Amino acid sequence: MASATQTIRQGRGRRAYERARAVLRNRYERNDWPCPTCGRPFDWEHPQSSRGFTADHPLALNAGGKLLGQELVAACRGCNSRKGDTVTPVLTPATPPPS
Repeated sequence: MASATQTIRQGRGRRAYERARAVLRNRYERNDWPCPTCGRPFDWEHPQSSRGFTADHPLALNAGGKLLGQELVAACRGCNSRKGDTVTPVLTPATPPPS
């Protein structure tokens, strides 16, 4: 059985992940929701900056998480990098972040 990382590299599941990521991004951008981890706004103009949007797996792939089948959560690039492979609580994308 292939690991999640091998599955991504082989191209299986990648399209479904990209669709889920795009839906999450559109929802956050349309509603102008901030990063649920730090509360700062995303930088939509500069996606590679530390404030750029990323879709995070609550349980990292290298920690046993699955590529598909787990809810993705939004996080800015800086928060996602700091999180590393630790487990984060799941905020459902349909629910606005806490005020």
